[in-house]
Amino acid sequence: MWYVVGLILAVLYLASLIILPVIITQKKRPEAALAWVMLVIFVPFIGPFLYLVFGIERIKNRKLEKVFLSKSARRELRKIETLWTPAKNKRKEMGLSHDIENIIRICREFSLFDAVAENKIDIIVDANQAYPRMKEAILSATHTINLDYFIFQPDTVGEDFRSLLVQKANQGVKVNLLYDAIGSWKLGRSRKFLSSMMRAGVRVKDFLPLRTFIRPWYVNLRNHRKIMIVDNTIAFMGSLNIGEEFLNTKKRTWRETSVMIQGPAVAQLQWVFLEDWFTATGEMLPFSEYFGSYMDAGDHIMQIVASGPDIREKAMQKAFFLAISTAKKSIYLTTPYFIPDEAMYLPLQFAALRGLDVKILVPRKSDHPLVLLAGRSYYDELLMSGAEIYEYSAGILHAKMLIIDSRITIIGSANADMRSVRSSFEVNVQVYGEDFAKEAEQTFYKDLKKSRRLTGAYLKRPARTRFVENLLRLASPLL
Repeated sequence: MWYVVGLILAVLYLASLIILPVIITQKKRPEAALAWVMLVIFVPFIGPFLYLVFGIERIKNRKLEKVFLSKSARRELRKIETLWTPAKNKRKEMGLSHDIENIIRICREFSLFDAVAENKIDIIVDANQAYPRMKEAILSATHTINLDYFIFQPDTVGEDFRSLLVQKANQGVKVNLLYDAIGSWKLGRSRKFLSSMMRAGVRVKDFLPLRTFIRPWYVNLRNHRKIMIVDNTIAFMGSLNIGEEFLNTKKRTWRETSVMIQGPAVAQLQWVFLEDWFTATGEMLPFSEYFGSYMDAGDHIMQIVASGPDIREKAMQKAFFLAISTAKKSIYLTTPYFIPDEAMYLPLQFAALRGLDVKILVPRKSDHPLVLLAGRSYYDELLMSGAEIYEYSAGILHAKMLIIDSRITIIGSANADMRSVRSSFEVNVQVYGEDFAKEAEQTFYKDLKKSRRLTGAYLKRPARTRFVENLLRLASPLL
């Protein structure tokens, strides 16, 4: 009997090793490949399962790749981008530096979108300010409303938004709601909540659902974007999800950074939504119904940068690296989850060593405490290099913003962590120009007044604390 059991276990063990060629082929970084190979060898059965769930970092969507690489689709996008304004002429007038032009060019190469001019953008710092403006925009809709959210809760706030969406759908407005199957799992389970929208004509779809075990790796590849586009004229994006928990009360405070955009950049966000809708449903919504020509909105030049575990693989990583590497004076980073990969960590460290003004704002208290502890393991070398690190003390920091040399501002859904650059669908807006950067810096400095700067004493924290932080650091790619 024991011989048979041993033989079965040996066969199963050898079967689990079948996944090794897959790991070696897919993992480009030697340290990541080696870690997974060792896990499979020494923890059979469990190791291969964990790799399928957490190790796969790309989605093969051949149909979307054809759309993305199609010359006709690219020509259509260029046409949409230039409906309002000749952006290149405006860029020449503003005299954008060679460094910024290179960033624009490379981000266009890896994330499809060019920089466009004549935009208006407003910073919104919390849900209490954002939700009324979003609802006002919904009420103004006459043609289309598209929502693409990581978290959409079926609570009192979600009910308010649902009522407005149903109202507009009943008026003949085309309304599409896309939600992440994991981030919005409560919404997915609330069939009554969803059915009331669908009866009114709101089209609702979950992104990468986990209905079967055929593709268990979907659990690690999530749509972390937060986008709302109304009539292709107004868009909201940034860090803010939809839910009652994100409202500020006497007992709880959330610090978010969202933006309201008007202008040609809205068309780029619309394009991102259409891609996500295509990924989730296989349906490409008709361009004629979702794009059109409009009046100029403002005087800002900006560029949407989308990234994800698909054809836009690591576009966000390249955008962060380029922006930080070109810095000559200052780098101001706000992030709720600081688990950087080398493409961000080393440029930050070298910038501090070169004498640049490097300030990093992170939470003192986090909604994900394990991520916070793992992130603290990265502070030491930055502090010793001369970077300044501040912990926000006035609530839960969930904002994401990067300001370079008072001339480049990046705001969006992406965190300064490995998950955002490798496993999540993210979207940021990059604004080029001093006026908006100065405004963003004012917001940053207001936050610093509510924060505590880490001093040299932090480097002397107890060994047991550093042990826990470094232990969690080993799991950084999964946090």
